[in-house]
Amino acid sequence: MRWTKKKKMIAGLLLVAVFAVFASVMILKNRITPETILKILPDEADFHIKDFVFTEVGKEKEKWEVRAETAEYNKKENLAELTNVHIKLTTAEGKVFEMTGDRGRIQTEAKTGEITGNVSIMSDAGDRFSTQSLRFSDREKTISTDDAITMENRQMKIQAVGLTVNITSGELKLLSGVRAKIN
Repeated sequence: MRWTKKKKMIAGLLLVAVFAVFASVMILKNRITPETILKILPDEADFHIKDFVFTEVGKEKEKWEVRAETAEYNKKENLAELTNVHIKLTTAEGKVFEMTGDRGRIQTEAKTGEITGNVSIMSDAGDRFSTQSLRFSDREKTISTDDAITMENRQMKIQAVGLTVNITSGELKLLSGVRAKIN
């Protein structure tokens, strides 16, 4: 997810405009004071968005689509914190990975992040991965975890501790405690 200065400025202005309209409507409709409205936002967040959707198409025609129930963006740290996360990655080769989890953190400049809590990854090839945490790196083109993981498809079920997937090549490495059941 590449955030250029222009994109950041447009997103910031758009969010400020939406917030201003919302605040005006709330003040007029409910006679709420501006001080009350400002208390709605956490002090450490620059923006708080409900029903967040972000899509980016990269140089190599890979596409990231990030959806979340809520998103808080801290500009100072270039950090987005998300709840009920759904990330769809379409690689330049046309492979599709969908990742979901309870919470997520994305470093917007580095294009790295993590998803935690009831994490699931589905590939377009029919492979399903389940774990409790997951890291991803756009620069390294990897998805990884150090937690216990279960991988299932029609032919097999594999359990292991630790996983690294190279998104570009599709190479998968299981780190330890590998147990497999082939159907």
